[in-house]
Parts: sequence; structure tokens; C-alpha cells
Amino acid sequence: MDSITMKNKVSLSVLMLFSILFSMTSAAEKLTVVFGEKLAPWVLADTDEGIIIDILKATLTPLGYEIQPLYMPYARRTHAYKYGNVDAVSDMNLNTINQHNLKGYFSDNAYAYENFAFSLHKNKFNFTQIEDLKNHSLLSWQDAAIHLGEAYAKMVNSHDSYSETFDQLVQVKMLYLDKFDVVQMDANIFDYYRVQIINDGKINATQQVDRFGLFGESPNGFLFKSEALRNKFNTQLLRIKKSGEYQKIFDRYLTTGNTGTEKIKN
Repeated sequence: MDSITMKNKVSLSVLMLFSILFSMTSAAEKLTVVFGEKLAPWVLADTDEGIIIDILKATLTPLGYEIQPLYMPYARRTHAYKYGNVDAVSDMNLNTINQHNLKGYFSDNAYAYENFAFSLHKNKFNFTQIEDLKNHSLLSWQDAAIHLGEAYAKMVNSHDSYSETFDQLVQVKMLYLDKFDVVQMDANIFDYYRVQIINDGKINATQQVDRFGLFGESPNGFLFKSEALRNKFNTQLLRIKKSGEYQKIFDRYLTTGNTGTEKIKN
């Protein structure tokens, strides 16, 4: 065998090896995961980013998975998980899982919202318990009556002026337009959309607001259709928490404190 033929065979073998390695690394397993679409800074649908999405990517991408986000109005995400060809759904707790009769494997708590009742300071409201909200028009987010537990659901059932919306930007706008006395939502979501409204300049969102901590933290996780995938996620979640990567995700999206005009009441 002449040297030229040998060189050609070696080159061909090297090319085949690189081709095999490339196909192995590029053939990441795709996972379709359903997220609520109006949850900034937790979910930023326009850029496939946000706290929740980044947590999922940080845990599963190193294992060879590619996250394919599917964004839907908040209440529809459970329907998509139940009847669609999806692998997981975000913003799950046992209340929601049981109420919608969802089957799957629930992860460890991956993140937590901290919900407040927000009202304009000029109205001088003073809420000390969830039941106090039933005497004031209240705009909340989809499935809140299910997700937040028995005390909140009881208040909602006897409330004459209660509404829910999938668009949390609308909640903040409605508060500053005096369309609702109170909005109930996560503090970080409120602050994010408030800045958007201020920058837009069409609505005066610089007014003082009071925020009432009636609900405490609301821990959430993911519901997976695969037990093996759920277990991998839990292991990786612990890893990124220990390494500091988890906190860096939050630091990337959240500013310290609020805009400085809120009166926080617990």
C-alpha cells in the first residue's frame, strides 16, 4: 500500500470520527416545556429567557437536553400538559396538580413567588388578613384561586368584584388607572411591569403604592411526565444551588429593593 493511499485512509478515518462525535453532541434530546407567557422577569417569552427558564436550562442542558419553551396564557398551560405532547410544565404546586388532576412526577421546589396585595397609597387601605380583600375590587392572575390555597379560595368565593387575567402587565395598568382597588401578584413581577409603564409614559405609575404581605411565599416546581427526568432535575437543582449558579440567575434579573416609593405592610 503506497503512502498516499495510507494518508487518504487515515484522513478519511479522522473525518468519520469527527462526524460521529459531532452528530452525538448535536443530537441533543429536545424537551417541550410549557410556561405562562406574561410573567416577566420570571419568563421573558420574546427572548426565551427569564429566571424560571434559566433554572431549567442550567439543570438540564449540561445533561444533553435542549429546552423548547412553549408559552401560553397561564390557565392553559395545565391543559397543554394534560392533553398535549409536552414533557413538563412550570409553576406547579400540589394545589394545582390535585385540582386539575394532573399526572406526572413533581419536582422539588425550584423557586418561590412572593405575592402581595397592592393598592394605591392615596386610598389609605389597611389589610391585615386575606378576608379583608373581599370588600374591594380585586384583580388577580389566572388560577390564583386554586394555587394559593384554602383561605384565598374562600375569600374569592364570597367576592362580588373579583377577576383574574393571564396578562400581569394589565394588572399593574388597571391599578394605576383606578380600575381596581387592589391587585394581587408577585412583587418582582409588579416591579418589572411598573418600570415598563413608567418608561412608556402613558400612565402615571409613579404614585405611591402600599403592598400588603398577606400570602407569604408561594413555592413552585415543575411537573414532569418522566420520573427519570424529574430525578435528574432534582439532582442538578441541588448542584447549581451549591455551586452558586442558582443565585447568579436571580441576580441577573432582579434589582435590589423596589423603586423606593412603596410602603410595605405585613
